[in-house]
Amino acid sequence: MTTPGFDPTVPADLEAWLVERVAEYLPDLTETIDPYRELGEYGLDSIAVVAFTADVEDRLGIALDPTAVWDYPTVAQLAKYIAGELDERRPQAA
Repeated sequence: MTTPGFDPTVPADLEAWLVERVAEYLPDLTETIDPYRELGEYGLDSIAVVAFTADVEDRLGIALDPTAVWDYPTVAQLAKYIAGELDERRPQAA
């Protein structure tokens, strides 16, 4: 499910969408994903990370190596990284 009105260029939207996506890979989780807590603490394994990053790639149209989840281990850090990647792809004003 994608958040209605989701705009990946809006940091809060991107972070909320990533929280939603991560939660889908942790179906037994009974708590809310904290954007500042490391994803590994939730039990997100390498198989889930590969599928999660593929979803992000499909939705945002960017290449995202699964190791980015370990390099930017919280949703907040990952959102900041992805926002930077999206910004680099945006056409620059002349």
